[in-house]
Amino acid sequence: MKQSKLPRQSKRRSDRSERKPNNERDSAPKVVRLELNAKALSEMIAGRRAIVPSLPNARDNVVVAKLSTAKIGDLPVDQFCRLLRNDGKSDDEKHIINLRLALIGVYFKAADARRHAKATRDQIKSARMAFASLTDAIRKLDLVRPAGQRGLRAVFGSPLDDTKGLEEFNEFGSRCWHVQMKVAPIAQALSRLIEAEVTKPKPAKSGDRKRRLRTLVEVLAVWWRSVTGKSLSPSVHAKKLDHRPALVIGRSGPFIDLARALFCTIDEFAESEVISAVTNVHEGQLPTKAKRKSKIGA
Repeated sequence: MKQSKLPRQSKRRSDRSERKPNNERDSAPKVVRLELNAKALSEMIAGRRAIVPSLPNARDNVVVAKLSTAKIGDLPVDQFCRLLRNDGKSDDEKHIINLRLALIGVYFKAADARRHAKATRDQIKSARMAFASLTDAIRKLDLVRPAGQRGLRAVFGSPLDDTKGLEEFNEFGSRCWHVQMKVAPIAQALSRLIEAEVTKPKPAKSGDRKRRLRTLVEVLAVWWRSVTGKSLSPSVHAKKLDHRPALVIGRSGPFIDLARALFCTIDEFAESEVISAVTNVHEGQLPTKAKRKSKIGA
């Protein structure tokens, strides 16, 4: 009896059925490493595909996703693409994409700066406490060994005059010795890490570790000066008082407007925080005499 042959399925047809529609393939999130690829990011923004970077701070990832998915012209920062144009217009898609790429770069560079920042005193203190604990653990694990095989004497093994077998290793002692051999390199690595960190050159200015907003404003200021060639100096609005220092009502300026559009609207910082950070960054870049005059004027 002949067996009926099953119809052969077309391989080409099955491959087609497994293919995803173009809109699904284009909308898939893309993971971007810390190294920026401007061309790839530009294509993602133009195609409205989300950029999902692996940045340490979740808020950074949210901001980058907004900059990469929002419709062109919908974000308040889009109007600042005029900084990249000679005619001062702000409705060009190409320049809006370039602006967003630059702002995404600000978040990447600020995150990288915080990542490589010098360790805080509390971090060094905790690491030294951990090293002390590891050293103590190594010393106490050595006490598990027979007295005649502790420290440097362990190199020579079991003593020849141990006729009673008091210096013999049991299984428990042997396993503790293996643990000790594993802990010792860890303690040495931690010691070298602490030494390398404390010998790093100190930052030009003392103080606590820079916060996220401060690093973002500093990186944005570097980009601002490279594009516009202008200072980020804010205009101070103050009210004169009789026989008393003037009362500062507010600060404004093109750089502050950009910072507010980015850090208050897309990110979640308060306006007062942004203005304070911009002022501190600006004053931190002034010579000593100019700083004194700035504080007196404020």
